[in-house]
Amino acid sequence: MEPRRAPHDYLPIAVLTTVCCFWPTGIIAIIKAVQVRTAVARGDMVTAEIASREARNFSFISLAVGIASIVLCTILTVVVIIASQHHEDDWEP
Repeated sequence: MEPRRAPHDYLPIAVLTTVCCFWPTGIIAIIKAVQVRTAVARGDMVTAEIASREARNFSFISLAVGIASIVLCTILTVVVIIASQHHEDDWEP
């Protein structure tokens, strides 16, 4: 029986999504990624795999929320700019 490979900790992705996307769930992803490393150091592969999946999920949630917020802000900015241009036309004599 060969030894099990240590699960991926997703720490770089967690840090990147914390800094660039959505920090609340990104911080949770970082905590879970650190839990993966400590569980692997203890030899507890089951806990490490669970924490790895959670770190991945929270990282992707941060990424999705970050992308969605950027898209929404862009749409809102375009709508406000268009509305302000049309509003200026109403005041012309």
